Amino acid sequence: MTDFDPIEDAAQFLASLRRLRMRGDALPVASRPETYDQALDVQDRIVELACAPVIGWKIGCTSRAAQDYLGIPHPFPGRVFGDTTFDSPAALPADMFTQRGIESEFILILKHDLPPPGEPYTGDDVASAVAAVAPAIEVIEPRYRDWLRVGLASAIADNGGHGALIRGSAKQGWPVEALDQHPVTLSVDGEQIAEGSGAEVLGHPLEALAWLANQLNARDDMLRAGQLVTTGTCTGYHEVAEGSDVIADFGELGRVMVRFG
Repeated sequence: MTDFDPIEDAAQFLASLRRLRMRGDALPVASRPETYDQALDVQDRIVELACAPVIGWKIGCTSRAAQDYLGIPHPFPGRVFGDTTFDSPAALPADMFTQRGIESEFILILKHDLPPPGEPYTGDDVASAVAAVAPAIEVIEPRYRDWLRVGLASAIADNGGHGALIRGSAKQGWPVEALDQHPVTLSVDGEQIAEGSGAEVLGHPLEALAWLANQLNARDDMLRAGQLVTTGTCTGYHEVAEGSDVIADFGELGRVMVRFG
């Protein structure tokens, strides 16, 4: 008889729900992660089970509004997969998602690796690592029926609730230092419902990138050339219904459009 492995059990449970496009109430009690590191261990195993290419990372809870909404006092990472990343304009089937949480985000695309430095990275340090910037909409689709009640570690273990990414055209050589001043608006079915800027993202999207680089380095990993990082919502979290048309407008950087069903 083999020993019970709570990390493996949690990963298998969540991967199965995602594969079947189903939701559960919570992880089985015996396999619920208790710490941040255990939650990330579950994520790592989910990636192995997914058999899908990882093209980058998402960062959740980089805004105070998102932290307050989820009751989480700090950001957290998750993977972005190639088979759930779509170019704008996108039309996605209504039955693809059981929940459609919408966030307007900046994507930063890396031109070189960010290995462990002598001192932790700062936003200024990582600016030169950005090859291009793109606008995006992240779709949040947790595997829990009520993700606000399962606890911090379980929410993070579920790949940070990442469901899909819709990306606009990437712009090479964009002045990333000014992203904190860049305005963003979000509209649903022709009505603007939110506005914000890059300042919502830990004060600056580059600070979010530095945070992720340092987190991965602490786990003997690193951001790599060619990966994308979607840095967190500029316009808050909003759930939309089937049939909705969603537009995130990033001004000169472009617009991202998705229709659900």
